Amino acid sequence: MKLLHFSDLHIGMENYTKLDPKTGLSTRLLDFFKTFDFILEKAFEEEVDAVVFAGDAYKTRDPNPTQQRGFGERIRRLAKKIPVVLVVGNHDTPNAEGKANTLDIYSALEIDNVWVSRKPELLNIPTKSGILQIVTLPWLHKNDYKTIAEKLKLLYDQITTNSPAILLSHTEVEGAAYGSEKGLAIANDVTIPLPLLQDKKLSYVALGHIHKHQVLGKNPLIVYSGSPQRIDFGEEKEEKGIIIVTLSETKNLSHMHNNYEVTFQFLTTNARQFLTITVDLKGNDPDPTQTILAEIKNHQIEDKIVRVIINIPRDCEKEIQMDKIKKALSSANFIAGISKNVERIERVRFYGKEQVETLTPTDALRKYFQFKKYPPQRQQELEKYAAQLFEN
Repeated sequence: MKLLHFSDLHIGMENYTKLDPKTGLSTRLLDFFKTFDFILEKAFEEEVDAVVFAGDAYKTRDPNPTQQRGFGERIRRLAKKIPVVLVVGNHDTPNAEGKANTLDIYSALEIDNVWVSRKPELLNIPTKSGILQIVTLPWLHKNDYKTIAEKLKLLYDQITTNSPAILLSHTEVEGAAYGSEKGLAIANDVTIPLPLLQDKKLSYVALGHIHKHQVLGKNPLIVYSGSPQRIDFGEEKEEKGIIIVTLSETKNLSHMHNNYEVTFQFLTTNARQFLTITVDLKGNDPDPTQTILAEIKNHQIEDKIVRVIINIPRDCEKEIQMDKIKKALSSANFIAGISKNVERIERVRFYGKEQVETLTPTDALRKYFQFKKYPPQRQQELEKYAAQLFEN
């Protein structure tokens, strides 16, 4: 049996964007739709038995109609051929208990081949390779986590050995490494102890909520797929992708869970690339603008979201021509910013307050010259002129 596991689409994340002239839509919205299209293509190419989504379809709890239409169209295309299971994430969950979440419409319309879970439960999903048992743990209100250990145990006890079983959850697990999702938090996180997910009846644990792809355990295999599209420069160097999971039935292997050998493949997506270009100028640079342009040429900037950070020493006297720098970045998808950081002049005290007060003006000036490391001949010349000023 083969599964596709992904999470944290965050449709509606539209920073670093401009309007697409053809559609009138945000270019970043189109980025996220293109990545979702890539996921669909892989699901069909790999002929997976089921697609499991571990929560956070949208950036906010109130997506606009365009965002909902784009997500819904793609879910419908998937469900025509492949069972789709969605668990509710924190960005999908409303503040009030009685309000619908952003995924409830699929349950309300009773769309064939789509299951939405907003509470811990055991689902039996029919696939072309047999039944797939899925224990779900969606994002819950804080008080609901107090009894989660007991609820999960009851669900694990219902798992049969006739078919593979996985856990699908949008949650923060103890020991996971965080990414930029901390900056998107819209609720207080509750951390789940890792042992609660390590029941021997499970073959695989598909996790969402944390954007950095990582493996937390191998018995069973516990995996955060990570987000399939970058949201900001905090994820610039992270690989973005989805997981293809293969469950192969085997016998008499005590270390295998539920008689299934589990392997997975991390497939990188077509996520928009982010790039930071840092330039450290020197004070004696005869043409700092040309130095910056040369550094830009050293990078592939086409179709990337680019920012430039220019570190300028305090003794740099040449002007930087910003118009030329912007022109050199014209092939980028978006210029996120050009920052000029000018080195600050640090003031240093040579003596404590009482000692300074005991120095004559000439002594204080001489200490300053020594600190600045002026040549002896120049110090003598300056002291001579200073003495003439003091006399007047």
